[in-house]
Amino acid sequence: MLIAISFIVSYLIGAFPTGQLIAHLRGVRIGEHGSGNVGATNVGRILGKRAGLNTLLGDILKGYLAVFLITIIFDNQLASSVAAVAVVLGHCFSIPGKLQGGKGVATALGALLFLSPEIGMMVVLLFGAVLIAFRIVSVASISATVSAPLFAMLWNIPDPKVYALMAMALSVVARHHANLKRLVEGSEPKINRVQLK
Repeated sequence: MLIAISFIVSYLIGAFPTGQLIAHLRGVRIGEHGSGNVGATNVGRILGKRAGLNTLLGDILKGYLAVFLITIIFDNQLASSVAAVAVVLGHCFSIPGKLQGGKGVATALGALLFLSPEIGMMVVLLFGAVLIAFRIVSVASISATVSAPLFAMLWNIPDPKVYALMAMALSVVARHHANLKRLVEGSEPKINRVQLK
């Protein structure tokens, strides 16, 4: 019962459509523009940096809030780990959104920042370094997400959290399937130097 409640509550928090709501308030159906994705990158490209930043912060908050609430309620490491996975799944594969959603990077970061703030900051630094080096958001996102369970194993983080980070990474990579295809084809868009400043 504890695990089921943790999963359901966190999934529903993750399914909250941050990007869609922000775009809707601007009179835009974000799913019909750009990549069609509801995450911060696409919202920022279509509606500007402020809208993108608000989406990013909202999605990070979802991840953090879900794990925080379950930890406060149950004080159980396994429940917290399940919450982290569920909130990312809710964001990536939202039932209200017909199994469509964002790519889970920001929400996964929010969950990670609660599970292990130290690893969360390492992941953020890695994301920034890869983004500056390659200027491709998807490469930075995938690199940072996949690095999280590796850092956790090196840091001797408890197994439930490591498994949760692995599951979160798999979800994020799965949602980047189109980006991976474009990377192979050499057609994935880059951010110009001005946008990085």
